[in-house]
Amino acid sequence: MKFIKIAFILCGLLCVRLERADAATNHTVKGVVITSNGTVVPEFAVVVKPLTEKPELVRRLHFKDGEFSVDELPAGKYQLHISAPLFIGTRLTVDLTDGSSDTNYRIVVLHMYRNEARLQPGAAHSVSVKVLQQKVPSAAEKAYKTAVELHREGKLDDALIQYGTAIRNYPQYIDALTDIGTVFLLYNRPEAALAFLRRAQAIDDSNVIINFNIAVALTEQGDYGGAQKLIKRILRAEPRMAWAQYFRARLEYLQKKYDDAEKHVREAIENDPRLVDALVLMIDISTQQKKHDQAREALERLRAAMNDQMVTKFINEQLSELGS
Repeated sequence: MKFIKIAFILCGLLCVRLERADAATNHTVKGVVITSNGTVVPEFAVVVKPLTEKPELVRRLHFKDGEFSVDELPAGKYQLHISAPLFIGTRLTVDLTDGSSDTNYRIVVLHMYRNEARLQPGAAHSVSVKVLQQKVPSAAEKAYKTAVELHREGKLDDALIQYGTAIRNYPQYIDALTDIGTVFLLYNRPEAALAFLRRAQAIDDSNVIINFNIAVALTEQGDYGGAQKLIKRILRAEPRMAWAQYFRARLEYLQKKYDDAEKHVREAIENDPRLVDALVLMIDISTQQKKHDQAREALERLRAAMNDQMVTKFINEQLSELGS
């Protein structure tokens, strides 16, 4: 089974509209932190930063076993940075200023530094012929394999050095060029990422992995149109690729094109019913549109996909809040 390496930089994409409450009311943000494989993150930190012009104290809280609760938040806007060992951190923006209920529920998906997500379907085509045909010198291959292990462990500075060594030994090394690009994405440096990814694309312009990561980089730069163009190109080659359908929906969600986002995330879920990211996105789309029945359906599907007692308890509480 072949894999695709996708750098997901999730920066507060799963916002929820809340019910109106008195502005003086303190709020609670309750959440569950899960992995793309359907397990809970065993240990993580949540940094709570008020988004105000005046300096504010930042709260850093530690949690275990997947669930977190941040209590006694006065009305206002906040950024929550959630991080865990061996996972890519993510930032959520929480708006508790207008139309907010006392409790705000969040489901957060964290990805490994080496997020090797299976293509469903199309895995047999995920590695291009040009990659397989490359005759990589042993020194370059050795450096690349070392870089991959360092990358997987989250030792990104060391991984960059080894990827660089691999590229110096073989400047056309598609895998190394692609992976060094994903590391720069993790450092929030999309311009540097694109410099390497474009080099890889010049060698193999039909490579799904390269084009997907370029779409991620363009999204980080706010070039949603460019990213959509590449995702559509991928889908022409792999029309049932659930990850591409999900990412297309995510781009539309960012642009508040909720009807289009709903359509394409449904396609992703149809092709991969256990794609956790797509199920969470469906919950957020439905909540934004106040389609409570649809949100309940997505929560129930996520509960079935997770099969975890703590997540089940959390989702049951959220369903109760929706009035199920």
